[in-house]
Amino acid sequence: MDKFIESVQSHDIPLDAFDKFISLIYVPFYYWFENTLPVKSWDAFMPPNILHSSFYQALQDFPILSGRFKVDSSSRGYVEVDRNNLNMPVYTDTDCDVEFKHLKDTGFKTSLLAENFDDYCGITAASRFGTVSAKLGIFHVRRLKNYSGVVVFASISHAIVDGYAYSAFINRWAEISKWMHENPTINESALPTVTFDHDRSIHSEYRLDGTDEIDDLLLKTVTNGNVITRFFSSQPIDKCNSLLKLLVPSANIPCCRFHVPTSAIESLRESVQEYAPPGTRYSTNDVLAALLTMVIGQATHQTHIRKQNNLNSRISCAIFGTDNDKPKDTLLSIPVNLRPRTNHPRANIFVGNLTFARNIAFPRALVQADADPENVSAIATMIRNAMSSMDKRYAGQLNHMMNSKADMCMRVAVGLNDYKNALTVTNIGKLGLYETDFGAGIPRLVRPTLRALPNVVVLMPCHPDIGGYELVITLANDVANIVVQNKSFMSLVDSHNLDI
Repeated sequence: MDKFIESVQSHDIPLDAFDKFISLIYVPFYYWFENTLPVKSWDAFMPPNILHSSFYQALQDFPILSGRFKVDSSSRGYVEVDRNNLNMPVYTDTDCDVEFKHLKDTGFKTSLLAENFDDYCGITAASRFGTVSAKLGIFHVRRLKNYSGVVVFASISHAIVDGYAYSAFINRWAEISKWMHENPTINESALPTVTFDHDRSIHSEYRLDGTDEIDDLLLKTVTNGNVITRFFSSQPIDKCNSLLKLLVPSANIPCCRFHVPTSAIESLRESVQEYAPPGTRYSTNDVLAALLTMVIGQATHQTHIRKQNNLNSRISCAIFGTDNDKPKDTLLSIPVNLRPRTNHPRANIFVGNLTFARNIAFPRALVQADADPENVSAIATMIRNAMSSMDKRYAGQLNHMMNSKADMCMRVAVGLNDYKNALTVTNIGKLGLYETDFGAGIPRLVRPTLRALPNVVVLMPCHPDIGGYELVITLANDVANIVVQNKSFMSLVDSHNLDI
């Protein structure tokens, strides 16, 4: 830690609209490592001193994690890194009286770790983001009984990283740890170096062409509001964060998990591809997102019909300006990494937020139709066309629209607009989660904690020995019970677990 403190320089990092847009949540993952070494000792398996030293060595490449959130007189947020008053991320390394095998046999329940990390996973942590005491990074190492394994929990504020930047830090930490483990006699000055770019000015280089027309759905997403959102947008972020919990879902939403084998995914893609327009080639993400849009959209609609005459629902409609009886499009939101799509020379080394959700609206009649290959193809085509439009021009539209409403609290308006029940599907297959090796092999399991927001689907690649995808989904109990009765979806699944 001392070397980090000596190396860090005081500086401010203004938060851009891309950062502010998703500052409501943290990015939290659990990494489960099993000790398969013949020698059972912490000196041989992920030694505490090496994990600790390598963490602070990696922090030199990410000094923003030692900063604190500040708000200027114009209510604009920034991160202040003050070498004389650092806000160091939380780092702990403790023992846990449970073995890896027991955790594995019980489905890797985080509750068995005997320590509650939920406070660092989402809304609870984000509601403190406007305070100077908020930690921008929380890291816990739990050492399992009889040297059987290690669980690493890492949670970083989404306001300073997206998934790719998050993985860049975690894998840099692991890379240094592995190097130290393999080269115990070599001075740390010989560590392999990397270059990371934290300069948010990259966003301003995406400009709106004078001939461009703003995407209608983007315009609606960014500018929609009501009396409540207008009130929040007029308040400084550090004054209104404490009220966020009253307007967002509880951070204890049931989380369901489904495993879909590689063979089932490929079979689905091939059957849907038969109905694709000429020249269109669907990705795995296209067809899975299309099917999930229909399956979850239909289940949500069924529960909505049952509740539409509920008094509380009617009151909510009156407050938020929505109409239960009015047919609406179904909205799908897919986060897209803009780095490879904009051809910016700094994009691949940029470690701030450069991922943005592409919203796609589908006619309700199409979503409610039978989930056969032809109808799934129709939705997959709309998804593929939308993904193809995520380029430098679209990034310019994003930058123009979001900076026109740069107040941090615009994120509340996004959460409370007419599409507050939108489904979000995010594929994290390219984050390199199973490349994380601290010197004792890759994790046996990597899994996010998703109890902060409803209707979120994470497409997780499974361990290479298992293959396929694990779908981690936050769904209300009544919606989840309908989903597991959907034959089109469950025919793909070979195992599932409902946390309801």
